[in-house]
Amino acid sequence: MECSCSLIDTSSIQITNAEKKLTDNNKCYIVYTIHNKQSDTRDAKRRYSEFEAFRKSLLKLYPAALIPPIPEKHSISDYARKQVDDHSITEKRKRMLERFLHRVAIHPVLSREHLFHRFMDGCNSWSDIANSATLSQIKDPPVDTAIVPSYYRLRYPDIELSDSNADRAAQHASISFEKSQKRIMRRLSELSNDYSELGSAYNALSLNETGSISHSIEKIGQVIDASSIYTKEMVKALEIDFGEHVQDYTQYVYRVQDILRYRRMKHSQLESLEETINNKKLQLRNLSRIEEESRKLMATMDNTDHSEDTPVRPIPDDHPQVEEENDLDTESIEDGFSNIIKERTEEEDMSHKPEHKRVDQYPSSASGTVLRATKNRNKKWSSPRRLLSAVTYTLQGMIDTDPEQTRRDHIDKLRGSICHAEETAIELKKEIKDMSLTIQQDFDRLQIQKEADLKRMLLSFAKIHISYCEQNMASWKDIRNDVAVTLNNMK
Repeated sequence: MECSCSLIDTSSIQITNAEKKLTDNNKCYIVYTIHNKQSDTRDAKRRYSEFEAFRKSLLKLYPAALIPPIPEKHSISDYARKQVDDHSITEKRKRMLERFLHRVAIHPVLSREHLFHRFMDGCNSWSDIANSATLSQIKDPPVDTAIVPSYYRLRYPDIELSDSNADRAAQHASISFEKSQKRIMRRLSELSNDYSELGSAYNALSLNETGSISHSIEKIGQVIDASSIYTKEMVKALEIDFGEHVQDYTQYVYRVQDILRYRRMKHSQLESLEETINNKKLQLRNLSRIEEESRKLMATMDNTDHSEDTPVRPIPDDHPQVEEENDLDTESIEDGFSNIIKERTEEEDMSHKPEHKRVDQYPSSASGTVLRATKNRNKKWSSPRRLLSAVTYTLQGMIDTDPEQTRRDHIDKLRGSICHAEETAIELKKEIKDMSLTIQQDFDRLQIQKEADLKRMLLSFAKIHISYCEQNMASWKDIRNDVAVTLNNMK
């Protein structure tokens, strides 16, 4: 939610202190002091968990935005193996959290978010911010994964924002790059420890010798100890100027994957909604056609009722027009079981009058449809299917007293549902269009930022190694001269 607060300058944000405190249960936690040079308010004190909750709130507010990453959590096993120490974790988080705030401050949308301004204000506690109306009404992004299977393929994918094989390969390379970088840093740390142990061994060996040899061995041990120190300093510098940035951009890769997955689900929802609209339109056309045929039939029946007063003529059973279409199944189920009862009554009457020839009376203007319907009405229900149809229609008549009105209500509901679905589809199309524009702009900004950071990272990487090599070379040059003098004296 944008507000009228003044924008925060990136250069004015600084995490000045990381203080260790204890809870009532004697559990330790770190409080980071955020100083804003641009503001006259007091400094904000936030815990790491509050930074994490703040970022999650931004993700809910802006599910398609490229939210900057924060440092990852360390597991209990890391502490158990003593791979990390409290001071290094605190300093690393301090630097990465400050970088997180800088990136939020330069984002064109996030920098205007009132939640960010309140987070930077020390007068507001995080509990008050979290319980505010803005955050309490926020729900998770409305993505229904149930209607979009993972194997679903978009019919009309966006080529520019599609998760292509090339993009997946680049993302895999970024993740592999971070793993390789961590492995190199770990091995350099092990090398530093090995140098330290080797230096101690040389120093112990010098105690067993005398004269100039003892002095030379001790000097070599001191140079190896210096190499251990230089290696530790190099590892620390690489972690600050190179490793942390690699970790940031690896987290960016995961965030990009989430954004593309979210957009793909929205696009899938749109295609599913359009397919539903087409199916409902087809159903509406079928019902409308049935309704039109029903009206025509009612009009024909009304015309037949008006012609009842006209003279009638007898039509025998073997009438050629009737016999021609006896095989057509056009009986009216509406008569139900009354046809069976009527037929039995007529047979009983005919049994008392054996010489009577059964004839039906028809209006002189009766059409072929009326003739066929009347003829089929007097047929026996010899087919089980016809009997079952009569039973089914009778039961439906008990449940639905007016099927025609039900059909009309269904048509009205379908029209309303189609109208609502089309409005939803229009809104969803606009949302996807705006989302695609926002995503593309964020990706472009990330590319520019990544290129600039990568240039600084590589320069720092080279300078750190050059400085490390120069220091080691200078140390070994000095000891080389001392060892040469010692060897000459021994001769």
